[in-house]
Amino acid sequence: MESVIQSVLDLNPEQIEAYFLNIGEPKFRSAQLWKGIYSAGYTDFSQFTVFTKSLREKLTSDFSLRTFTLLDTTTSPVDETVKFLWQMKDGYKIESVIIYEGKRVTFCISSQVGCPLDCKFCATGKMGLLRNLTYAEIVEQVMQMKALSKYPPTNIVYMGMGEPMLNYDAVMQAADILSEPEGMAFSRKKITISTSGIITGINRMADEDQPYSLAISLNAPNQKTREEVMPIARKYPLNELLQAARRYTKKTKKRITFEYVLMDGINTSDADAQALIELTRGIPCRINIIPCNSDDPRYQPPSDTVIQHFDRLVNKNHRTITIRNRKGWEIQAACGQLYAANEKNK
Repeated sequence: MESVIQSVLDLNPEQIEAYFLNIGEPKFRSAQLWKGIYSAGYTDFSQFTVFTKSLREKLTSDFSLRTFTLLDTTTSPVDETVKFLWQMKDGYKIESVIIYEGKRVTFCISSQVGCPLDCKFCATGKMGLLRNLTYAEIVEQVMQMKALSKYPPTNIVYMGMGEPMLNYDAVMQAADILSEPEGMAFSRKKITISTSGIITGINRMADEDQPYSLAISLNAPNQKTREEVMPIARKYPLNELLQAARRYTKKTKKRITFEYVLMDGINTSDADAQALIELTRGIPCRINIIPCNSDDPRYQPPSDTVIQHFDRLVNKNHRTITIRNRKGWEIQAACGQLYAANEKNK
């Protein structure tokens, strides 16, 4: 069986420094390598012209700089949203998305292969959890998309495949690399960690005073409906989730974003809008309402009339609310859909 060359992205700065010292090179080489990988975005060791030819050849024999193979890509003819399906070196597949919104360019990245939470409207949940991503695999999604993007990315959201809080250490390590001033230098406020409601992760973010933004997928204004569409609510009840949200905002002095996916006939009534207003009262937050993008006929988006009416009801109560357009609707850009289509075709 052919051996797999180790990815240099798997090495932290201390390991890189130890590598250079071990082969008789000065430790300042580690800073040069780091800058070339993350700041310059080199994809081949031949581009490291600050190194001698023999050192470049040594690095080429010992490490790889990229480990993903691009299996499939699809671009929306409506809004130019681009979805990518990558195959990793062990054969598993993940998705990433580029969303263009004026000057805002968002990279939506995955944190797990599959997801264990089984949210009923989500294609990824049907996969179950296959494994966690390493921090290097999370970072490589950004590196690969940055090379393919029409414009430089401004925002990163952990809203692709998987539940980020169930891969907490790798997610935060990747975010640290992405925001490293000498590396990819993303604004920490522009990196959003999203969760379906894992209270332990929310509390840990607060206690560690993580500099990144937090988004919570609410998707229902009461415990019964939330359990029906998001089974994780049985383990982390809605009232306890809201307590954790209040604790987070009080401890960090930051606003939370509540994501609310509108599903026709499930969470779109006037009573639902009023319950959402009451739930979020006293919590510094913004609310994103998103028409559902699901391949399940039971979970369909409401009409534009219903969406606008829901928006007006919540806005009337002075909530900061945004209707998120259905980016990539016609190319099945919601997480897990391109993966599912690829598996079906295979």
